[in-house]
Amino acid sequence: MEKGLTTVEAVEKAKVFGKNEISTQERISAFSILISQFPTFINLILVAAASLSFIIGSTIDGTFILIILLLNAFFGFVQEYRAEKSLDKLKTYIKAVVRVIRNEKEIQLPATDIVPGDIVILSEGDRVPADGKIITNKFLEVDESVLTGESLPVIKNHNDSLFLGTMVIKGSTRFIIEKIGLQTRFGQIAQTLSQVAPDKTPLQRRLDGLAKTLSIIVLFVSALIIPIGIIQGKEFIPVLLLAVSLGIAAIPEGLPAVVTISLAIGTGKMAKRKAIVRRMQSVETLGAVQIIITDKTGTLTQNIMRVKKSWIAKNEYLQSIIRACVLGNTASVIQKSGEPSRSWDVVGDKTDAALLLWAHEKTQNLESIKKEGKIIEEYSFDPQTSTVTTIWEKNPQDHGAKHIFVRGAPEVILAKSKLSQEEKEDINKIYEEYAKEGLRVIGFGSRTSSHRGDVERKDAEKDLTFLGIVGIYDPPRLEAIKAVQQARHAGIQTIMVTGDNTLTAATIAKEIGLLEKDEDIATGEEIDKLTDDELSKIVLKTRIFARTKPEDKLRIVTVLKKMGYVVGVTGDGVNDALALKRADVGLAMGESGTDVAKEASDIVLTDDNYSTVVSAIEEGRTIYNNIIKSITYLLAGNLSEILFVFLSTLIGLPNPLFPTQILWINLVTDGLPALALASDNKDPEVLNKKPRNPIAPILSNHRLIFILTSGISLSLLLILVFKLVLGIGHSEVLARTIVFNLLIVSHMVLAFAVRGKSMFKFNKFLITGVLLTLILQVIITFNPFFQEIFRLGF
Repeated sequence: MEKGLTTVEAVEKAKVFGKNEISTQERISAFSILISQFPTFINLILVAAASLSFIIGSTIDGTFILIILLLNAFFGFVQEYRAEKSLDKLKTYIKAVVRVIRNEKEIQLPATDIVPGDIVILSEGDRVPADGKIITNKFLEVDESVLTGESLPVIKNHNDSLFLGTMVIKGSTRFIIEKIGLQTRFGQIAQTLSQVAPDKTPLQRRLDGLAKTLSIIVLFVSALIIPIGIIQGKEFIPVLLLAVSLGIAAIPEGLPAVVTISLAIGTGKMAKRKAIVRRMQSVETLGAVQIIITDKTGTLTQNIMRVKKSWIAKNEYLQSIIRACVLGNTASVIQKSGEPSRSWDVVGDKTDAALLLWAHEKTQNLESIKKEGKIIEEYSFDPQTSTVTTIWEKNPQDHGAKHIFVRGAPEVILAKSKLSQEEKEDINKIYEEYAKEGLRVIGFGSRTSSHRGDVERKDAEKDLTFLGIVGIYDPPRLEAIKAVQQARHAGIQTIMVTGDNTLTAATIAKEIGLLEKDEDIATGEEIDKLTDDELSKIVLKTRIFARTKPEDKLRIVTVLKKMGYVVGVTGDGVNDALALKRADVGLAMGESGTDVAKEASDIVLTDDNYSTVVSAIEEGRTIYNNIIKSITYLLAGNLSEILFVFLSTLIGLPNPLFPTQILWINLVTDGLPALALASDNKDPEVLNKKPRNPIAPILSNHRLIFILTSGISLSLLLILVFKLVLGIGHSEVLARTIVFNLLIVSHMVLAFAVRGKSMFKFNKFLITGVLLTLILQVIITFNPFFQEIFRLGF
């Protein structure tokens, strides 16, 4: 093994070269967010209204309108800045780690901590963390499309260059770092890239359209007030200012901000629950997921793999099995410092690590096995054949004999072996007993060859001597039992797709409550014989697809989507990338997942846990529900305002509110309560409801009826109170003071009513916002200074 840098050398180099990161200029500065609040259509109207007020000598109104403009800009800035910071913070949750040789030992480090001179170990599915050169003779295929745009992988050999951001598609290697951060080729490109604004989510785009439609309606109704008022003999300028103020107050300009804040707050909560959102639109889709296609290992199980049982055909085969475990193994085991001699840290693939730990227990000296000879050729795990093959040559005294070691699915090794049919059946019985215990069974085979030059994999893997099997136990996650049950109650079907054999998968599935009948199982070989139409007839009845190939998972996803289902998929390997991309929501494993899988996903699960998938769906549903609550509140409140003023004008009542009063109502009612609803507590019953229909309109019939009923009822109540107070001889000032306060209070009550069954459940933010609003209302109602500004009195 190469020695690599020492810790002291790495620290010194870090002082010279800095961190391995690409620090580009902040995409949106606080100042630019603040400035962006002013050049809007709403603010243009406010400036025009203020100017008119000053022209006609209404200095108080003009000044207050400008104050409202500044306050609106300030609150808009706070909301956007908070959303930007929340989204930026999410980026820090996922930190790439790399395997590095330091102090002659293999360790894991954050990718930002590597320096020139470090020796990095790359495996299939890894993203290259910096620029450097390959120092081994192992075959490698690299996807460089991020730099070149060329979709075909590039073959790399000894001394070839690797570049930051590219992906290892096949093979494994070690390479020495030459350039990091901005000095890399990718870093140089990043410095020249123009900043790109993030795409809006589908929900935001739909809300933008809704807001525009409502704005047109509101402006039309507001404009009608002008001719109606003039016909009734009212002065033009006051009526104009009233119409403008009403238009400003009733236009739902807060909708996009509410959605942004809700998504930012919700994704922050999801991150704390170990689900990192990479693509914001996936949050909306989560609430509509109807089927989850999940892996078994590490997702439904603990991914703490250890060899529990082994069967060796002959005692003399033990050494060969140990070599088959050690040679071509991608994992490393490192003794924990200060721990007992049997305590180890595992780095790399968990299955490989289990084999390595077992081999270490048998021989106590893994390095001696590696030094006995050299690896001539390696064939990494092939999902088509389910095998890993290593061609190894002992030291020269072995007279050029080449030893071929193959490990993988027992039935595959048996099929490639020289055993008789009767012997194969006997071993199959042992293998099935292991599988029934829920063990992941690995078979081993070997042969000696005298070939020269290269040999094809299929030729290397034929006529094997069957050595034996080991059974690896990976206990199911206790929380997966509850999560599967929760998913079922939530109307979500869970389907396990695994490369393991049928018996092992069935045993684990029964332990977690996923499998109820043995006939709910199909194999990759069986579905290969089915057409898509035939597969569509059995896919919903099947709980487990075992011994599958990566393309089987993609095909299952495609068939389900054609049937109209919203599908979530978990995955960790390079071969899962297509299924993750094809799914409505792709969920990559953060611990065991390859960088390729993470890049293809919408959400990364930092704990690789199925229960986190269910938690993410729960949060996704909550976020969507909260957004709908805010929209319902804003539309119902705005409808009550515009109907109150419009109908009062239409029936010939005096102007029920002045522009300053309308603008104040808009400021306090569309602000804190709407944001409080956007971050409302989750409904404990949210997972007891069926998934949302993804093509359903933003507002259901129930919500539309609530908006219309609330808006019309409040407006009629306000008109009744306004007319009643005037009818018993009180002044217009008192009548306006009463309806002004009644409108504010009714909106606070409306905020609680929108929550439905959760009306009486504690929401700290909402209660604080309502209390603050009511305190401000008392101050401006009874303080003489504010009474003059708002034209209030008793």
